[in-house]
Amino acid sequence: MAMQERHRWMAANVAASFGMLDKTHYVESVLGEYNNLKKLNDFLEGKSKHKHIFVYYQRPDVPNEQGELVDAKGDPKLLITTGEHEDIRIKSRAVYFLRNVVPDSKPVKSDVACDGDLLFGEMAASPLESLNTGLLDVFKPLVSQPTTIDWASCDTDQTSEFKSTLEKFTVELSQGIQSLTGGIDLPSPEPTEVDLRTLSYNEIAKDHPELVTQYEALLEQWCHLIEQYLEQTLESQQKESETSGPRTELDFWRYRLQKITSINEQLRTKERKSVMTLLQAITKVPQDVAPKNRQTVFNTLRRWKQIDISITEAFNEAKDNVKYLTTLEKFIEPLYISTPAAILETLPALMNAVKMVHTIARYYNTTERMTNLFAKITNQMITKCKECVLDGEESDSLWSKDPQLLIKNLHSCIQLNDSYQEQYRLTKETLLSLPKGKQFDFSETLIFGRFDLFCRRVTKLIDMFQTIHQFTSLSKHRFDGMEPLVEAFQRIFQEFQIKRHDLLDFHNNRFDRDYVEFNVRISDLESNLRQFINQSFESIASIEASLKLLAKFQSILQRDSLRSDLENKFAVIFHNYGLELTHVQDQYEKFKTAPPLVRNLPPVAGHVTWSRHLYQRIESPMLKFQMNPAVLAGRDSRKLIRMYNKMAKTLIEFETLWYQAWVNSIETVKAGLQATLIIKHPDDGMRFHVNFDWEILQLIRETRCLDRMGNVEIPQSAKMVLLQEHKFKSYNHELSYFLKEYRRITQNIKPITTNLMKPHIENLEFKMRPGLVILTWTSMNIESYLDEIWKELDRLDMLVLAINDLMESRVDANLKVVANVLLVNLPEESELVSLDEFVDMQERHVRATTDFLVAKNTEIENAVNDLLGMIVAFELEPHVPSVTESEIIKVKAHYNWSMYQALLNATKNSLKAMKLRLSSNYREGDQPPAFFEVGLQLDGIGVRLQPSVEEIQAAINGGAVAVLKCSKMIEAWDTVTIPKNVQLILDANLPPVQGTGSQGTFYDRIAQDREILKVVLLLTGSVQSTKNQCNEYLTTFSNYEWCWKDDMQKAFKEFESQGPSLDEFEAKLKSFSVVERQVEEMQGQHQISALMLQTGSLANGLKDLAQKWKATFAKQLHKDAWGRLEAVSEMIKETGKKLMREVGQGDMDSLADVMSTLRTVYVKESEIDLDMVPIEHMYRILDEHLLSSMDAEELDKRSKLRSSWASLLEETEKKQLELAESQIAYKKDLIKTVNAFKRDITKFRAEYERSGPMVRGIPPREAVERLKRFKEEFDVRDRKQDIYYKGEDLFGVPHQQYPALNQTRQELGHLSQLYDLYVAVLETIQEWREYLWTDVPEQMETMQKTIDSFAGRCKKMPKQLREWPAYNELKKEIEDFQEVLPLLTELGKPSIMPRHWQQIMDMTGKELPVDSENFKLQALIDAQLNEFTDEISDITEGADKQLIIEGKIKEISAQWEGLFFDFGTWKTRDYPCVLAGGKVGETQEALEETMMNLNTMNAQRHSLPFKEELNGLLTTLSDTGDTIERWFKVQQMWTSLESVFTGGDIAKQMPMEAKKFQQIDKDWIKIMQKSAETKLVVPCCQNDMLKQMLPVLSEGLEKCQKSLESYLEGKRNKFPRFYFTSDPVLLKILSQGSDPESIQEDFEKLFDAINRVQFDKADKKKIIKIMEVNGPVSEIVDLQSPVMAVGNIEDWLLALEYEMQRSVRRECRICALECPQVMNGLSVGDFGNKCIAQVTIAGIQMIWTTDFQDALVRMSRDKDRAVMATANKKFVQMLTDLIAMCLTDLGSKMNRTKFETLVTIHVHQKDLFQEVWKKVREGKVKDENDFEWLKQTRLYWKTETDHCVVSIADVDFTYSYEYLGCKERLVITALTDRCYVTQSQALGMFFGGAPAGPAGTGKTETTKDMGRTLGVFVVVTNCSDQHRFRDMAKIFKGLCMSGLWGCFDEFNRIELEVLSVVAMQVESICSAKRQAVATFMFPGEIAPIKLVPSVGYFITMNPGYAGRQELPENVKA
Repeated sequence: MAMQERHRWMAANVAASFGMLDKTHYVESVLGEYNNLKKLNDFLEGKSKHKHIFVYYQRPDVPNEQGELVDAKGDPKLLITTGEHEDIRIKSRAVYFLRNVVPDSKPVKSDVACDGDLLFGEMAASPLESLNTGLLDVFKPLVSQPTTIDWASCDTDQTSEFKSTLEKFTVELSQGIQSLTGGIDLPSPEPTEVDLRTLSYNEIAKDHPELVTQYEALLEQWCHLIEQYLEQTLESQQKESETSGPRTELDFWRYRLQKITSINEQLRTKERKSVMTLLQAITKVPQDVAPKNRQTVFNTLRRWKQIDISITEAFNEAKDNVKYLTTLEKFIEPLYISTPAAILETLPALMNAVKMVHTIARYYNTTERMTNLFAKITNQMITKCKECVLDGEESDSLWSKDPQLLIKNLHSCIQLNDSYQEQYRLTKETLLSLPKGKQFDFSETLIFGRFDLFCRRVTKLIDMFQTIHQFTSLSKHRFDGMEPLVEAFQRIFQEFQIKRHDLLDFHNNRFDRDYVEFNVRISDLESNLRQFINQSFESIASIEASLKLLAKFQSILQRDSLRSDLENKFAVIFHNYGLELTHVQDQYEKFKTAPPLVRNLPPVAGHVTWSRHLYQRIESPMLKFQMNPAVLAGRDSRKLIRMYNKMAKTLIEFETLWYQAWVNSIETVKAGLQATLIIKHPDDGMRFHVNFDWEILQLIRETRCLDRMGNVEIPQSAKMVLLQEHKFKSYNHELSYFLKEYRRITQNIKPITTNLMKPHIENLEFKMRPGLVILTWTSMNIESYLDEIWKELDRLDMLVLAINDLMESRVDANLKVVANVLLVNLPEESELVSLDEFVDMQERHVRATTDFLVAKNTEIENAVNDLLGMIVAFELEPHVPSVTESEIIKVKAHYNWSMYQALLNATKNSLKAMKLRLSSNYREGDQPPAFFEVGLQLDGIGVRLQPSVEEIQAAINGGAVAVLKCSKMIEAWDTVTIPKNVQLILDANLPPVQGTGSQGTFYDRIAQDREILKVVLLLTGSVQSTKNQCNEYLTTFSNYEWCWKDDMQKAFKEFESQGPSLDEFEAKLKSFSVVERQVEEMQGQHQISALMLQTGSLANGLKDLAQKWKATFAKQLHKDAWGRLEAVSEMIKETGKKLMREVGQGDMDSLADVMSTLRTVYVKESEIDLDMVPIEHMYRILDEHLLSSMDAEELDKRSKLRSSWASLLEETEKKQLELAESQIAYKKDLIKTVNAFKRDITKFRAEYERSGPMVRGIPPREAVERLKRFKEEFDVRDRKQDIYYKGEDLFGVPHQQYPALNQTRQELGHLSQLYDLYVAVLETIQEWREYLWTDVPEQMETMQKTIDSFAGRCKKMPKQLREWPAYNELKKEIEDFQEVLPLLTELGKPSIMPRHWQQIMDMTGKELPVDSENFKLQALIDAQLNEFTDEISDITEGADKQLIIEGKIKEISAQWEGLFFDFGTWKTRDYPCVLAGGKVGETQEALEETMMNLNTMNAQRHSLPFKEELNGLLTTLSDTGDTIERWFKVQQMWTSLESVFTGGDIAKQMPMEAKKFQQIDKDWIKIMQKSAETKLVVPCCQNDMLKQMLPVLSEGLEKCQKSLESYLEGKRNKFPRFYFTSDPVLLKILSQGSDPESIQEDFEKLFDAINRVQFDKADKKKIIKIMEVNGPVSEIVDLQSPVMAVGNIEDWLLALEYEMQRSVRRECRICALECPQVMNGLSVGDFGNKCIAQVTIAGIQMIWTTDFQDALVRMSRDKDRAVMATANKKFVQMLTDLIAMCLTDLGSKMNRTKFETLVTIHVHQKDLFQEVWKKVREGKVKDENDFEWLKQTRLYWKTETDHCVVSIADVDFTYSYEYLGCKERLVITALTDRCYVTQSQALGMFFGGAPAGPAGTGKTETTKDMGRTLGVFVVVTNCSDQHRFRDMAKIFKGLCMSGLWGCFDEFNRIELEVLSVVAMQVESICSAKRQAVATFMFPGEIAPIKLVPSVGYFITMNPGYAGRQELPENVKA
């Protein structure tokens, strides 16, 4: 830890502080010590828990014998400490370093010597004094200065509070320090040489009596000092000044407590305790040793005991008083810092606190002390009152103060005294109500006397200063004749002021005497003033002047005597006012129709001026009279008042009429001022115009005139117009000129750049937009606006000029050049060219032309790029959409198209020139001269033209292609990517995006041009007509087509398969030669049209083919001949060699071979000609047809064939003769040799038995050597036996037997079997041991097979060999290797890694350098691995599993490295902007599977080496999964909101959200494009931009979603049926609301049966009919009033709902009127056809109800017994008619449904009637009030309410008139009726219904059918456990607000906690229905919602099913 700059700076400061500048190196060395430097570094680096560190320079503390700390000996030392250890005390000075505003964990820079991060300072030995000095002299002055500290957001009160708190703290700190040093100092005993610890008290008393005397005197002195202090302090308190406040009381007791505490502390010190201890012990020593002054000690101790008790009592008193007085501190604080007015508010709290002290305190609750406290509170109040009055100045300054302000402050002092005494008395009365409590029985005179005295003085001062104020005001008004009075007052005032009274010294009685004298003189002065006032009124005739003078005197004169005189003046003035009123009235009546107007005043201003003048004459005096009610109360006054009111009203109305007319005109003209500066007029193509209204000038003139009147209230808008008159005129002129220039510049823009320049125009219009949208003629910033739009217009003008110049000079001119280029180079008419020459010439011309065109293309493209760059570089406003990429691409595409057109023209002209040159009617039908020279050639298929007609045509086409090649070589412009220069302008920070390179060339389009294709097609047929002639000529060569068509090899095989003779072979070859001769005769040329055919090459080709056929057949013959020749020659050669073998003496083997060869030659001699004759014939044929195809060897063998055979026969004869001569000698030798061989065998056998391998006891290795040697000897003898056997056969000698040899053979065979295997095993294993370990795995399989083979052979050994040592050793060797081989196999696996070898080495303790190149198998075998078989198996098994894990990790890594997203387009966007959902799902599934696999692997114990990789992969994939999930969630939100906010009505209605979404959309497209470039899943998801933006996008989309939900909620509140649609459907409806036709299919989601509406043909926004469409038929209802589908969709849907109900109600009314006619002239069928289905059903029910009830009434009242039968007959007849209708063709399925439903309903009605009729006959039903009738569903039409009413029992429902269409109805059963009755009763009691029962029993359908009966739309909801209370709330709100019925199927599937909330929702609806309120608070809503009383709710349940809940009790209730 080296010293750095910071350390050196600290050392220098320490050295300077302690005066050690010459010892700086010493200081650095001390600081650099390890412990010290560590402390410093911890402090600097923020590791220390302290932010400070101290450095002392002093002698260290050491403990002495008593354990006390004293200075150590020696020199001072530098000590470094944090100050937290007690063993290091500051003795003189200390240096401190302080971390300044540096965070705890942040280090201070060590390499910087000094900065603001570290503060340095010094401290004295007393830290408290240093703190006090620093606060008082440094920090307090700095804080007090307003500019020193930035108080930031602190308000003034907080700043003041902080400063006052700091002031208070500094004062208390100073006092505390003073208290520590003040008080009494008890002297300590002087040091003595006597060691008191070693002596007993008896010895001290006996031997040192002087010490006792000294201590006794010291104690006496202590008693005197303490008594004196206790008496003096109490006396000093009693002598406090009268002005001392309550704070002095608290300070006194605090100071006293500190002093007494100081005394106690001194008495507790060791040396003072020793005094007491010694003196007390002396009193107890024996008398004989007691000192003489013992009695004195007794007395002194007794006195001390009393004083000690006094000290304790004083301490307790002071402590208790401080305790309770401290509670008063915050209540007495306002007495010192607040004003008297503010103190008033604190008095109750102060009085209550004092009461508590008086009640609770032990010492302070005496009357004396409490009275003293109250008196001091009073003193402080008086002091504060004086301060308030003086306001920080001297008493003399009161004369110069504002009298009114002074009087106000004096009144606040009196108010404080009153409130103070009132609070005291209230507290006193409160205590009196508590008799047992302590009472306020203090002297009020002592408490309030001084304050009362002070307030009496204040009252006099108020009166005096009011007088002064009165006369001062008179002097200021300068009344004529008033000067003597004012001078007299000035003399009186000055005489009083000269006496220099202290006005607030209320104890000074001299002031009171002088005050009485002052008042007497002022009274005399006021008498004179009264006379002056009377004279002033007598001289004034004008009422206005009189009143003004009166008001002036009233405002000045305050004294009561003067003010009463002034009141009398009002009566006189009022009488004169009556005459003035009469005159004004006459003036008005005379001139009211045509008042005299001031010249040049406009009408309004003139009339108002005249009326205001008259009104002012009467109104001003009356206002003053109203201030004196006494004047207006007289009898005559009432008449004047009535006259005044009438006249004033008339004048005000006159003025109001004119003024209001003008004000109204201001509002009209004001629209012109609020209009924008510029508008677009729709009548002239939305051109810009200056929007100035000329009526504004008229308004300005009127305003100016009215404004000059002065008393007319000019509206602010009119004033603003007047002030801006000049500005308006100048703005109008300048804007007109600007728009003229704007039109000129925009007209100069070329059409092609119009769209491209749109942003620039929009930019200018954006600059102009404030003038169209925001700026009006009253705006303040029009000047800057004009400057800005002129600058922008000039920029645009320069840009347009530059663009037009570039387009004309660099683009259009070059395009003309390109269009005129000729792309073809045709030869002269007389010139003939070959096909190649023609093509070559054309290609050369094309290359040159192409280069030229490529250059021009580049030049034009660069010009266009420069053009685009110029346009894009034009700086636009950020809010203006920049030039879109599509527009840039369009312009470039346009010029790309222009370039294409130019090339197209050049290409057309060139092709037409070629066509003209090659045309067949070149010269009016003459055949053109030969143009191409064409050869005839064979191509393996047939004879063809070379070039062929197609090639000639292709050449001609090639010419066309060469022309087209020009465009093929010219790259089409990149119309997909923006030019690089433009990209750099758009974003210079991003590298330019490279083009895709897939734009192709212009050829792609030119080649598809129709005219081009037409010319090319004509060219393709230019020589096509010659093709047939050429083909006819070529057929002449068909005789030879076999030459090229047939397969030579196949033909030869077929020929060969027939087994041809040599003659046939020869004939075949001759036929080929004939063809050759025929072809040679064919030569010359042949012309066909323009083609000159040359036959020479064809002849050569046919000749070559014939030769090839002949060669093919001849070669096969040759091959056969050569094979036969070679076989015969080889046979002769080999036989000759065998005959030549030498036969030696006794060589029986050679002799046998020669004899065998002789026999073979004799046999072959008879057959040789069969071999040789065919060979000779073949070669003769070959000599004729296959020349020069034989080599020299073949020719040599052919020529020598016969002679070689002859020579062999000769040699055979010779050999035969030779052998016949020596046959006898050979036989003798054979016999002799056989005998010798027998002896040799006997000898060999004996040797074998003696020293052979079978000898017992020899080692196996030696046996191997012996076996080898004897086997070799045996093989020699065995061979001899075979030779001798053949000789015996040759000479006919009997065969000899060799049993010893046979036995040896057998034994050697067994031994060889054993020892061969033994040697093989040893050698093989040894060889294996030498294998390099790197090669072992490859050999492992071989080794395994080999060792298994060895083991098998070992097991198969004969039984007798198994006892041999070699066998046992062999077996052990094999078994050992078999045991170790599996381990080697395992260790040789690829899964074994170096870590596994390390485990093996650790286990075996052997060093196995497997990584070494020379490591061999030997080392592993020597390691004895088989001893650790289980352990190694475990390691290798683990390695295998680790390898699997590693493989899986690599597989997973590879999988995710290659896995990519599929991106798709979205709706109208043709670029990738969404993730393909299927692919995301697959990816997430794969991710889950992968994560599961990774976690499984991670949990395995074998995964330890891959933990890091696994964890990394898990982290990455987990992060990827989270990102994908978040990404897809954002995508789902984006896709759901995209269509909402990018178009349609919703975006217009939510502009802010749409704008937010546009930014989100841009960010989304940005990340999607970036991701689409990356594609790979993991890199995409790891992209920082994506990860950062997704949460932002998610949050933004959620906000949009919430806004959208709020928006949708608002729409649903307006049209409640929207609650029953999903958000996507509602969004679709709302987004298409401006196009009503587009939501036709959505009506059925909002209404029961409306699925289409019909619009008016003239007005497509007017709905005139509603329909239910069912296939080709429909039911139509005409709306009573058309509904205009304009405005918000919810508004016109609401209107449609209302009109639907009105229209159905109208239909019901019509039906009700028709009902009596049914069966009375109107058939049921006609009735059914007249009305819609729903109304027809209601009608037939009304008929039934009316007739049924009428029958019951007549039956009961009129006793008409036949009426029931008549009604029944009618009902039966109606049913019969209906059934008959159903049997006819009703025209449509819908009509049939209607009549079948009528049958269904009426059958039930008929049955009910008959059932009741039956009960009537039985007497069970009496009349229409019987329940049997009332319980039925009855429909009535109530004419009084004009409504259809449905009655069930005692509950009546008003029909809801929902259009229900033509639907089938349920068959009504008794159960249905019961349900109706039950549910109607529930609804009548404001409950809901809950039909229960198994599934499929019709619960829901019954509810729906009942709803249809009542004309209600029943909304059915299928409940599930996914429903949440908010979902239910939406449905309930929709039902309540729309008055519909809701049926909740399987209600008990909803979760229990949701059901509990639903219960609250249902309860709120029930309560609201009971209370019959129009609105109610629905749970969870912040505002009441509407309640339509017809609302109903029903639930159905299937009890007992799985997943169903038991309903909570509150739901049941």
